[in-house]
Amino acid sequence: MKKTGLIFAVIIGFVFLAGCAKATPDPNYNYRVTGHFADWTSGFDSVFMMENVASNDERIKPLRSALRDAEYIYLYEYTPTGSAGWTVDYPGLNISVDGVYTVKFIRLARADDLPEGWEYDMWMPSTESGGFATLSPDTLYVPPGRTDEAAAEANDGLGSVNSNPVILTGPNTYYVVLAVMKDRTRAMGAVAK
Repeated sequence: MKKTGLIFAVIIGFVFLAGCAKATPDPNYNYRVTGHFADWTSGFDSVFMMENVASNDERIKPLRSALRDAEYIYLYEYTPTGSAGWTVDYPGLNISVDGVYTVKFIRLARADDLPEGWEYDMWMPSTESGGFATLSPDTLYVPPGRTDEAAAEANDGLGSVNSNPVILTGPNTYYVVLAVMKDRTRAMGAVAK
């Protein structure tokens, strides 16, 4: 009987530990969001900094399986409001949404000489960063990770690595997610709150 109790306790312990994933921050970089709502700014700004979260964070539960191989996960709560006065159009998929639904990321590198400790490093997605996979294709369109020239040649209306990812599902509050995968690729998604 004692042996059965010990085995049960060990199994419960493993289940508990498996459910207790910890948030792991990127040791080299920090991340913020940008877009029309942020005036496309790219420097450190505490209002637009993303929160480092664990893969089992309840806010991103719908993405859990897609984040299985994520090394670092960052989240930002965003409520699109108003209108940008311009649209993002991907005619190849019949997508046309207000620019207020665009979202990109800025990678920040350590800068010990600056008061906030971080400085601009790279726009993402972009030619420099490469393309992003889509974690939630039903809520967020991420254009293909191809060059502007390749997109122009294809003339398929799907965009390029420099085009704007857009939230597809209209007014709501979203958890916008950036994931750096273990193989160093990147992915993004949006979960309705």
